Amino acid sequence: MTVRVGFVGAGGMNSAHMKNLSQIKDAQIVAIADLQEERARERAAEYKAKAFTSWSEMLDEVPMDAMYVAVPPFAHEGQEQAAAAKGIHLFVEKPVAVDLQTATDVNDAIKRAGVIATAGFQDRYQDIVAKLKGMLQEYKPGLIMGYWIGGMPGVGWWRVKDQSGGQAVEQTIHTFDMARNLFGEVAKVHCTYSTGLMADVENYSVEDATCVNLQFESGLCGTIFSGCFLKGYGKVGLDIWCPTMKIEYAGRSSLTVTEVGREPVTHKVQNEFLKDIDDTFIQAVAKQDQSLLKSSYADACRSLAIPLAANQSIETGQAVEPVRFAD
Repeated sequence: MTVRVGFVGAGGMNSAHMKNLSQIKDAQIVAIADLQEERARERAAEYKAKAFTSWSEMLDEVPMDAMYVAVPPFAHEGQEQAAAAKGIHLFVEKPVAVDLQTATDVNDAIKRAGVIATAGFQDRYQDIVAKLKGMLQEYKPGLIMGYWIGGMPGVGWWRVKDQSGGQAVEQTIHTFDMARNLFGEVAKVHCTYSTGLMADVENYSVEDATCVNLQFESGLCGTIFSGCFLKGYGKVGLDIWCPTMKIEYAGRSSLTVTEVGREPVTHKVQNEFLKDIDDTFIQAVAKQDQSLLKSSYADACRSLAIPLAANQSIETGQAVEPVRFAD
């Protein structure tokens, strides 16, 4: 079966997905919509697809089996609901929304339509994750610390909290998602934050840094740090502390295991995990099998609920229980 695919958004992430799909024999890119007409036309010409500046016109005019949505967090305006209503399967880049109501509306539409849906949490597809999960079956952790600390992305909407949700929502959500993937659901969230280092940045309303304290349902505790004020260096990943072993997961790079009395051992990522998530999505659509995917849309909503609870904690100063999403 050839899976006909449309794209909403022709920026960096969807361009990477297009490149991957062009190498998958069962996938055919049929249409690309982007508000920037020149960009839409360039991508469409590259893949012999039709170009649009309106996603709704694209859906009306071009038959497709699946659709990728990669737009800024605030720009989810019914694309997913309209596609689901037509029976079109969905790949939605993270974060899937900037607020719970939008995520809930899309999740409900997906459930009503019964379409296959996933989100762009490609880190779950790294080959080292299976090795890490195996270790955690043998060694019980007592504390975790997670990170997405670096510089500020250059796009204007990113630094406006109402549009991006802040760094915890837009970037560190990868770390929150991996923590959920490894350690289960989060029962409670409390967040502290700092500001003031980015006073020279125009139209800036996100926090410079956040510390999100997590209490997992399992009893495990940890903190996940975000920071966008660094210049030229940073850290992404998770440090996992067990009684006789420390595991350092360096996001998208490697896994380093240090056991008491032994030299550290490093396992590097060997697979093309972004390509693997695209290949798996096309397979899932072709076979009509959601179970092939490592994250459903509802699961992505559960990961989104954690940094959104952190934002609520910033406003109230209180611990917050993340909203639950059912499959």
